[in-house]
Amino acid sequence: MEQQNRNDALFRLLAAEGIGPGIANRLMTRFGSPEAAVEADQSSIARICGLNEEAARLVARAIDQSDPAWEEERLQAIGARYVLWSQPEYPEQLCRIPDPPPVLRIQGQDLAGSGRSVAIVGTRSCTAYGLRQASRFASALASAGVTVVSGGARGIDAEAHRATLRSGGRTIVVLGSGLGHPYPLEHRPLFREVIEAGGTVLSEFSVDRPPRPGQFPRRNRIVAGLSIGVLVVEAPRRSGAMITARLAVESQGREAWAVPGSVDQRTSEGCHAAIGDGWAALVHSPEDLLQRLDDAGWFRADARVETAPR
Repeated sequence: MEQQNRNDALFRLLAAEGIGPGIANRLMTRFGSPEAAVEADQSSIARICGLNEEAARLVARAIDQSDPAWEEERLQAIGARYVLWSQPEYPEQLCRIPDPPPVLRIQGQDLAGSGRSVAIVGTRSCTAYGLRQASRFASALASAGVTVVSGGARGIDAEAHRATLRSGGRTIVVLGSGLGHPYPLEHRPLFREVIEAGGTVLSEFSVDRPPRPGQFPRRNRIVAGLSIGVLVVEAPRRSGAMITARLAVESQGREAWAVPGSVDQRTSEGCHAAIGDGWAALVHSPEDLLQRLDDAGWFRADARVETAPR
């Protein structure tokens, strides 16, 4: 019962609109527990957390208006549930990134056993070549028993998910919106297919949170964090896919690989730059990538994702 009360208080704190992981952590550290944090008044929040009066007022109001029971009902209505970072179901590999999401909302299979995963990312405005490569690499990974992680977006992401499903593999979709507002809308059938095939659709955002631009970088860190490494199939220099891969390498100690393309194709400029700068390895075929994973020991039964400086 004590653990349930703690989980209820933690979910109330984390479900509060506008309170991110940083503030939640500070509140729990300063007050000693989630239960004490959610019962704190405005003046205590200001004094103990070192916030100004307006910031403390907003935090106190957000906690007071937080309704985790309502969100839990909404999650149950769409066949979803939440997992807190304090629970054993929380994916171990996410615990090792610098800023793990304190709560995940999940549809489909639990994330247990998802440690042997590779993220496939790329541009929404992809070429036919990019789609072919996304399909080739995703299919090969799926056939080798590797879970394919991506962000459910148009273009490379969607093809990676679809190719994995066609190959009978497992795929994980990480949304940049709440589970009740999956984005893009035209991919709802794809997301249902992922769940029905034994995969997972997840989000760190409250169930009815609409898509907003600032949420997609937060999604991207989860895509990378769930994975051994990130494969960039096709992406311009300035793109979310390149940011995701760079984040994986520099902040999370993961690997990055890039597929080369035509030298005069803008959508391959990011891949070529990453290879040329040396922070992503060139992979010329799915077999090449699988051999790299095998050489690194990722097909051992005891392999696990670590966060280590490169």
